[in-house]
Amino acid sequence: MRPSFSRARFLAGGLAAASALALPQLSRARGSEPPPPNVTSMRVKLFSGSTLTRVDVAGSVPLTVSVGAETRTLAAMTFDASSGQVTGEGMNLSAGETPVVVRATAPVALTAFGASGSLGTRRYNGALSLQRTVQGLLAVNTVDIESYVASTLASEISPGWATESLKAQAIVARTYGARAAVHATTRPYDVTDDTSNQVYRGLDDVAASFVGAASATAGMIVTAGAAPADVFYSAVCGGHTANSMQLTGLPGPPYLAGIADVDGNGRAYCTPAPFFAWENSVPADAMARVVDVPSADLGDVSVLDRWPDGRAKTVRVSRYGASSVDLDGHKFYAHCGAVLGYKVLPSAMFEISRTTAGYTFTGHGLGHGVGMCQWGARGRADAGMPAAQILAAYFPGTSLYNPTLR
Repeated sequence: MRPSFSRARFLAGGLAAASALALPQLSRARGSEPPPPNVTSMRVKLFSGSTLTRVDVAGSVPLTVSVGAETRTLAAMTFDASSGQVTGEGMNLSAGETPVVVRATAPVALTAFGASGSLGTRRYNGALSLQRTVQGLLAVNTVDIESYVASTLASEISPGWATESLKAQAIVARTYGARAAVHATTRPYDVTDDTSNQVYRGLDDVAASFVGAASATAGMIVTAGAAPADVFYSAVCGGHTANSMQLTGLPGPPYLAGIADVDGNGRAYCTPAPFFAWENSVPADAMARVVDVPSADLGDVSVLDRWPDGRAKTVRVSRYGASSVDLDGHKFYAHCGAVLGYKVLPSAMFEISRTTAGYTFTGHGLGHGVGMCQWGARGRADAGMPAAQILAAYFPGTSLYNPTLR
């Protein structure tokens, strides 16, 4: 999804934080199935979505900077995309399109710049690869997978959530990364650091509980056959997870068909979530922008039919003096996010009612709803379920690979 990095370089305090997280209940027998590919490191494209013009790298210990056959030891360095020059104390080399590799024995700080100025500074473990491209600079962090997993948790869930829900999230995040690495082929990175994959900010805001969850589940992934499963997750499912076909438009594996995410009393496990139930009003002119119809011509907007889980399958747009137009429900939901903001229509599990001023959305959930419900996993953990049982519920028919049992 490459050279392996020692787990001794895992985030500071990881083993200590993990000491109380023994995980015997998370093991599952695998019979005679071959083991999945062994992915020990991740290559992450940094500052994705931005065009980098320059990067500055500095560390608390000296940097080892390699440009082709040239290797220097520097306290700090700069790589400029326009000139292709690598500069530092007593060093000025022309890298051209040759990758510049930066290593250090302690975390380094990378400051990225775009055309409008600084894009921010982040700290990273592992190695940095910096390369000039036709678009600007490509910055890639090669980091051990457990550090990667702990970092993704910092952007996904609260460090104070139940331990078993943190473990479940760690296993799913690792599975996602491992599958991406296996399928990366010739691309110089496995994943990006933004929401198109999993958000990764290096060492920023990585709590000890995230490090502990990653370390306690080290190497464990959800598998389908001998390969990492195609896992998804979202914040709040609203009581029923979605079929992956709603998101991708293509038939998915049976373990992504959607489940009723409720306890024995019929109560959704994600009921305590802030966006379990919601209501938002939208002015008529804003709705007209969403459906791309002049405001004066817009008659009504309604849900025509639904998927079995209750999410909108088709949205009908009625127009004065013209025939109605039917829109895909998930695309309507996604377009609302792009036009109105992400949380105006938080999920595709909604109703639309017309008002004198416009329209009112009422519904349940936050996000696409496919795969593991993060708030549902928290609810299941609070109810006493171990991580293995949580994952088996959200990805039925899969297995949990534990390398310590081989």
